Parts: sequence; structure tokens; C-alpha cells
Amino acid sequence: MKKIIRYLIMSLMTVCLSLPCFGAVEAATVALLPLINNTDNELANQVFYKEAMGTLKRQQGFVLVENDKLTAAIDAVQLNGKLPSAAQLRSIAVDGGVDIVIAMQLDELSKTVRPSSEERTLVLNLKGQAVAYNAITGKDYSHRISSNAKAPEAVTSRWDWLNEQWGRQVRLEMERALKAQ
Repeated sequence: MKKIIRYLIMSLMTVCLSLPCFGAVEAATVALLPLINNTDNELANQVFYKEAMGTLKRQQGFVLVENDKLTAAIDAVQLNGKLPSAAQLRSIAVDGGVDIVIAMQLDELSKTVRPSSEERTLVLNLKGQAVAYNAITGKDYSHRISSNAKAPEAVTSRWDWLNEQWGRQVRLEMERALKAQ
């Protein structure tokens, strides 16, 4: 009798321990296209990759993919320094075997000083665009990036405020593109 109870308990434990395996979901694969940088700020490319990869690492259920098949799919589209259209994004997703394709373009990244009677203020001039395609849902995502944030000039003199604001926009756009349904 003890052996039967022992086998029943072992069987029950085996079933209970294997239940989480049935609920496992495969991570969505993400392709991040190179930044189309139409500005003279070369640091913007590094900030873009750092923030985009950091955002993907913080989000659960997404894996950044970079392989020969994806590179061939991107080269076949022939972007030539232009933002891909929705059809081109779909083509990259299908030919590259990825679930989500994200691309960004930076058109303007500069700051303007506004003198004032109280203190000098910096005004950010940020313009660009973000596009994405989600092959799982079949949805396209397109959003114009623009910001005219302001900050006191004295406060921004100790760090790279311009590229910090660009990194913030990259994080926001990545999160929006990954959540777009």
C-alpha cells in the first residue's frame, strides 16, 4: 500500500513540475535596422544602438536577431539611406525570418540658445521618424519624432544634454514600436 501511495505522489509531483513548461511562450525576434542619420552628429548612431539594445533587454519576450539571412534580406531591399516603406519592412520580416522590424531616421538634432532676462534657455530641435512592422499581428507602425524640450543652459553644461534627449526619444519609440498592435 505504501508503494502505491508513493507512486501516486511521485506522479502528481511530476505533473505539477511539468505544468510551467506548457505555458512557455517563444520570444519574438526583432530586427533593428541601422539608423538613417541625416545630421552631422556622429555620436547619435552610438546612442541609438545603446538605447535600442538596452530597451530590448529590459523588455521581456523579445530577442534581437542579427544573422546572414537577415543581412541578405536588408541588402535585397536596397534602402540607399532612406527609411523603408511598409512593403519593404514586410519583405525584410518575411525574407529575414523575424517577427518585428524596426527602423529610425534622424533628420535634425540641434539646440538653440534663447536669451532671457532671467537665464539663458536651451531649446532642443529634434526631428525624425520611426517605422516598424509586426509580422505577428500584421500591423504597421509609423510615428514622427519631434521634440522642443527646454532646459536652463547652466544646468546642461556638465553633460551631453543633446544626445541624452535623443536617447530618451529612442527609448520611447522602441517601447511604442514593440507595444504597437
